[in-house]
Order: sequence, then structure tokens, then C-alpha cells
Amino acid sequence: MAFLKAASLAIALSFLISPSALGQGGQLFLNVYVDGTPGKALVVGNVDDISGLPFLDTPDKIYEDNGQLYAVCDSLVKKEDDGWLLSFPSRGYYDEYHAVFFVSGGFAFQKINCTEGLELLSSAHNGSIVLDVQGFGLTDPAVSFSYANS
Repeated sequence: MAFLKAASLAIALSFLISPSALGQGGQLFLNVYVDGTPGKALVVGNVDDISGLPFLDTPDKIYEDNGQLYAVCDSLVKKEDDGWLLSFPSRGYYDEYHAVFFVSGGFAFQKINCTEGLELLSSAHNGSIVLDVQGFGLTDPAVSFSYANS
């Protein structure tokens, strides 16, 4: 019986000390631009903590004390079969998450995958595709999509 009480207490405490309960949730507002440069993406916007963005392993980044980010990344986009795959992982808890992906150059979406809890809106116009993804109260949100010539 004492074990059940201890287990119940441990579970209750785990809910109380979650990142959202501690107010440690961050914010992410980023735009990701992909053009004809093979495998390159420009990431611009605001994020509270870049440690949750594993793709920022590039020296080509500027991160300001106020949260502004400007980075050229070569680890977000990979060649895949007849097209490309963009993977945008993030670690941690986010109170607010908003990422917009712009791909120019005559492409069309093939497949879109998002973490549960993310809302998305996709559009295409004049050969460019846009994916707008947002959500609230998310842990480890991730977005990936494949695209190919239209």
C-alpha cells in the first residue's frame, strides 16, 4: 500500500514540475526560406532559446540577446528520390510555436508531417509553396515535408 501511495505522489509531482507548470515554456516565431541553392535554407525570426534547435550546428548564424535569429543552414534540406525533404525538429516545451516555410522554384508538396497539436495551412502560387504551422503548449514539436518539381 505504501508503494502505491509513493507512486501516486511521484506521478502527481511530475505533473506539478512539468515545464509548462514551471512557466519555462518558450516561444518560437521563425520563417524558413528555401530557394534553388541545393540543400540550403535561411532561418529568420525570434526564438527564446536556440538550444532546442539541433539544426543550428552552423557557424553561419547570428543570435542576439533579444532572441533574434538569422542563420543559413545546410542541415534542414536533404535530397530524397525525385525531390527534397525538409525536416525541422525542435526540442523542449513551447508555449507558442509558429513556423512558416517558403519554397520557391516551381515545386509542389508531396507529403506533410507535423507533430500532433500543430495546425497547418499550405498553399501554392506561381511555383512557390508555403506551409504555415502553429500551435500552443507543445513538447518537442517537429515538422517535415517532402516536395518535388511541379
